[in-house]
Amino acid sequence: MWKRKSRKLLFSYILLSFLEKSWGAPCCGSGFTIPSIITSDDKAQLSFNYTYSLIHADVLSNGDWRLREEKDLTEIFKIEGAHIFKDRFQWGISAPYQKRTRDGVQSGTSEGLGDTSLQLGYEYLPDWDYNPLRPKGIGYLSLIFPTGKSIYESADGSGLDARGRGFWAFGMGSILTKSWGPWDANLNLEAHYSFPKKISNNTTNGTVEPGLGGSGSLGGGYNWKSIRLGALMNGFYESPTDVTGTTPSEGVIKRYVSSSLILSYLLKTNESVVLSYNDQTLFGSPVNTSLSKSVTIFYQKRWPR
Repeated sequence: MWKRKSRKLLFSYILLSFLEKSWGAPCCGSGFTIPSIITSDDKAQLSFNYTYSLIHADVLSNGDWRLREEKDLTEIFKIEGAHIFKDRFQWGISAPYQKRTRDGVQSGTSEGLGDTSLQLGYEYLPDWDYNPLRPKGIGYLSLIFPTGKSIYESADGSGLDARGRGFWAFGMGSILTKSWGPWDANLNLEAHYSFPKKISNNTTNGTVEPGLGGSGSLGGGYNWKSIRLGALMNGFYESPTDVTGTTPSEGVIKRYVSSSLILSYLLKTNESVVLSYNDQTLFGSPVNTSLSKSVTIFYQKRWPR
């Protein structure tokens, strides 16, 4: 019984870390994440993580790759929390602080708060009887607050000081999880809409219309004792971002695929540490995006019901 409980706890820790670290191109921060969804049987959780990310290449709108010759480093420090209320409902919050350092012609350093996100989740498919086939299902709503500056609001147009998508946005999605002995699997589907915003500066003068986007991920792993090793694939899509007004322009779709490897260790019943590696350059046919490689260190504390 203890081994089974340990595996389920470890799976929950790793699932949250996996889903969180795979979201968001480095140019505009982490827009839609699921950082604060409780998938275990706990009452509350609090986590801290640090991400070290380097941009490897830029992919143009025609699909051509340009490798980065200069260093473009993003460091993200993030605190997250979630709490269960009314049995199967939960709320969560995420607040990232981002520092970006770039070499070359447009060199410099910029740091500040990224986009803040709130989540409301509901366990619509509970797994009280540990059914061998039926997964656990959690639906969620996400609200993004544009506390980070978008690339369209960059002071000099370089994007160095862009620390988020910069738009109010609303999303919804669902997570399905299942474990069979030492094995586990997870599926996540998400869609979101980013609201238009009027911007007037040296580079943009008009209404920026980002529109719809979405993502889907599939992952799994193997658990033994207090250790888990897993992998996950995550695909992302954003519709073209158009600008209307005195400086109109038509956008291009953005897409890429992110892949992750992650190693987790359960320190105690309610604590874990995670080391993950994420690469956005290996799979798919990316368009109109910057691709990064990153490493994340993650610590989480949980409180049982």
